[in-house]
Amino acid sequence: MGKSLNQFLSQLNIGEAVSFKKGNGTYSPTIHFDIQNKLSLIDPDAIFIYNNQPLILFFDLSGNTDTKREEDIHKKVWSFDYSPIAFVIKNREIKVYNALNYIKDKRRLEELHLTDEEITRKFSFWNIQSFGIWTWFQKEYIEPYKKKGIKKRVNERLFQNIKDIRNALADKENDPEGSIPNSLILRLIFIRYLIDRNINIDTRYITGDDIPARRYSFSNLIQEPDKLFELFAKLNDRFNGVLFKDVDIKLTHEQASALSDIFKGETPEKGTLFYGSDFYFEIFDFSIIPVEVISGIYESLIDPETRDLQSAVYTPSFLVEYILHDTIDAYLSQNNTSECKIFEVAVGSGIFLVQSLRRMIEKEIELHGNDDKKTFSERIRSIAKNNLFGIDINKEALKVTCFSIYIALLDYQEPKDINTCQFPNLLDENLFHANFFDTAHPFNQVINRTRPHYILGNPPWKSNKDRFHLEWLKSNKKTVGRFEIAQSFLLRTKDFMHSGTKAALIVTSTIFYNVSQTTRQFKKEFLTTYNIDKFFDLSPVRRLIFEEKDSPASIVYYQLSHNNDYLKNIIIHQSLKINYFLKYFKMILIEKYDQKSICQRYFLEYDWMFKVALYGNILDFNLLKKIQNNKKKIIDYIDNKTIFAGAGILKGTKDEYGPFTPILGKPVIENADIKRYFSYSQDPSGKIENDDIYIKSGRIKGLYEGRQILIKEQAKNESEIVISLADKEYVFRKGVFAISSTHSQDTIKKLYTYLITDLYQYYIYMTSGSWGTSTRPQIRWKEEFLSFPIIDAGEKESVTLASSIDRLIGQFKAGDTGFMQSEPRINREALDTINHTINHIYRINEYEKDLIDYVLKISRYQFQDSKQHLVTDFTFNNKSDYRYQKTVLEKYAEVYIREFQKIYPDEHIQVEIYPLKHFIAMNFIFSPEEATGKITYPQDKKNEAEVLEKIGNLSISQITDTADKAKNLFIRKDIKGFEQNSFYIIKPNEYKCWHRAMAWYDVAEFKAEIENAELDQLNM
Repeated sequence: MGKSLNQFLSQLNIGEAVSFKKGNGTYSPTIHFDIQNKLSLIDPDAIFIYNNQPLILFFDLSGNTDTKREEDIHKKVWSFDYSPIAFVIKNREIKVYNALNYIKDKRRLEELHLTDEEITRKFSFWNIQSFGIWTWFQKEYIEPYKKKGIKKRVNERLFQNIKDIRNALADKENDPEGSIPNSLILRLIFIRYLIDRNINIDTRYITGDDIPARRYSFSNLIQEPDKLFELFAKLNDRFNGVLFKDVDIKLTHEQASALSDIFKGETPEKGTLFYGSDFYFEIFDFSIIPVEVISGIYESLIDPETRDLQSAVYTPSFLVEYILHDTIDAYLSQNNTSECKIFEVAVGSGIFLVQSLRRMIEKEIELHGNDDKKTFSERIRSIAKNNLFGIDINKEALKVTCFSIYIALLDYQEPKDINTCQFPNLLDENLFHANFFDTAHPFNQVINRTRPHYILGNPPWKSNKDRFHLEWLKSNKKTVGRFEIAQSFLLRTKDFMHSGTKAALIVTSTIFYNVSQTTRQFKKEFLTTYNIDKFFDLSPVRRLIFEEKDSPASIVYYQLSHNNDYLKNIIIHQSLKINYFLKYFKMILIEKYDQKSICQRYFLEYDWMFKVALYGNILDFNLLKKIQNNKKKIIDYIDNKTIFAGAGILKGTKDEYGPFTPILGKPVIENADIKRYFSYSQDPSGKIENDDIYIKSGRIKGLYEGRQILIKEQAKNESEIVISLADKEYVFRKGVFAISSTHSQDTIKKLYTYLITDLYQYYIYMTSGSWGTSTRPQIRWKEEFLSFPIIDAGEKESVTLASSIDRLIGQFKAGDTGFMQSEPRINREALDTINHTINHIYRINEYEKDLIDYVLKISRYQFQDSKQHLVTDFTFNNKSDYRYQKTVLEKYAEVYIREFQKIYPDEHIQVEIYPLKHFIAMNFIFSPEEATGKITYPQDKKNEAEVLEKIGNLSISQITDTADKAKNLFIRKDIKGFEQNSFYIIKPNEYKCWHRAMAWYDVAEFKAEIENAELDQLNM
């Protein structure tokens, strides 16, 4: 490391936070071996690591005169795709670059034009740790491109280039599936991959002493189709025909010349085959491009129609890494072996198999070394042949999988020479072109003989009525909701499991949240057939993980249950909420309160258990059980004689449906006109005409008579349910439900009072299977909206509620003329009285009120990216705002004061609050004498270092360890500690961390620690 870099890092105050290159060319041991290998090729002088990912690369080129070195840095860093920012230091010149965007005509990365002062400020220690720099970087340099649909990252460029070639060479008439361009693209990229990986190929075809020369030679070879096809034939022999057979490829002179040019890096001229596309093949470095990007070629080669038909969803690499860490890594470590049999049930790109193979090979090197090249080569081929199995209904997917497996094997071969490398036969022996539900296919016997240790995969997400699926359902007497193939995949895996087999599948979450009868039957079979080891719910972040699909997903880890031991099984439930780590870097970081241990039988006993596990905790579980102890529900009021309930009209045709005359001439209210609390039609003249009475559903006369409560099926803006009292009788449409009555209008008024409360909104959110989990948050009518238990009010409470609801309704009336034709302000005082009274009726205590408030103020926004400011940001100017920092912090502290005074009545507790820029600390001091003010804001300590030293003799490095999650405040979300007469808590400066509801959990933890310490003292 040069002096210039050292001075620069000291200036930023991050010298202790970076990892410097060691003598052997490695960096931090926490970095994944594959990333470590790529970094050795890029050769930065230092890296800033966060959660084991290298986010910033530093290059010190002071004194360097080799311009090619700097050009190579820009190309390689872009191909690396793991680090968003790179610094290049040349003596006193410091340049910072967007490492995710390569500017081809400038032959360098996109420069961030910052002054020295801006660099020092933006890349300061705390700004990096607290994600300030990354928020700025995304806003300024990533999001603008996304909004414009511009693709800049290496994976985006590669996939787009592949699609452009595929489209230009497509022959829909003679080759509708695109097999010819697909095979050609795979072959060309495969050869470039070999060249970039410095693997020797026959010099009769590709010559050159170094990689750039061989690249150029290969580009020229493409211009000679006959000679190129000779090389294909030779490679076909060496690679068992995986990518180089079955398809008769022909290239015209124009096509060959155009392909050659784009591989050389020349811009297609007007009138030529690829004109208008921007190609980066001369920039791509396949020795560095992440292997998952190569596997992702599979997605690029599937045309949209086929992808929709097969519901193929590309599995993100960070999700694969997470699953393999829990499965393959754990198995290899615990058993001290380099072999683990894997069956991937929907191969797709083959990323599970490929990355598992790499782990096995690394373990083999750790156990037995690789000094004997011949023995090692034979051994790793044997590992691949004996341990990797899979099926897919797409032949191209299997080819790409073989391609990726062979590349992985080549990476570990020495010398890297295709003439000496042999590859195992995998197609039709390990990898099968088959339907998973075809029980007669030979793969069934192969897999059962293999006895896999793990079954992994990402099955299709769709309803499926193909022949094999329907026959399997029928012959096995299985019930799945709407023919959901993911449900069937979970049940079918049993056929390939033995006592030692474990499974981990990515499936759509809806199969666990749907409360239909068929889905309940599926859940019962699934939860009684298997012991669920872990359930990782990704529903709240569906838009960030599967961007193309926007569908909720979960990862389910399970194994066979024996002798009903599922009843005692404990499920590790984890969930992921929107956070900067995931949004900006695709890092999976699970926060403390999103990890729970729950009895499996609870998921059988309570339909809403998956939802409570996702957004709640044990206190919410107890609160919901308490509410449900009251057996009388809203639905019990519905007799469809005096009180009616149901969905609105759905228009049909005269040919199919008879007229429903009771609605003729009645006023209609459109769905858009239905607002929270009260509604009226924006079109007073709108009525049901003769053509409108031929309706498919909603044919209940009483729905459109008397007093009506209108309820929208979907939550408004995904955030709140819309309950509304109509100003008069209306006909309404599908998408809206109603409870109505002519003869029991007092009951309608009573039900309305309950429905508009915070308690009801809390209950629906915590029990609804779709709100907060699904793409379209449709709330089920009978099972959810009408399931709320009703406790009748006493005489005094009834009077209070009646008076309050009259005042609330009165706000909307204009004299004696009816409802106002504008949106008036809500009578908050009346609404608060209603909420207070209902809470009293249901005996909601103080901490339960805080739970309800947490759900309404935080949980229901946690899955919405656009509303994260409501979850994290304090306000500072408006004292009446519920996120006003001073009020929030003092409400949090009050819980400690109250609870600890109960335990230690002879002690006095004072809370010191330190609201700093990057974190907030509270210090709780016990004293025999009462201090002035129970809550104080000391002014003697101004910065982070001084506060940490005062409250716990801590250093900044002790709470910001980037390698250890347990010691990083911004990952763990809290740091707790004890001193002789005090204890402290430190949390990020985020609203959700300091909400009063969190105080109850934090206090419970402190109490437990104190009780344990006191017991230890007694036992000494």
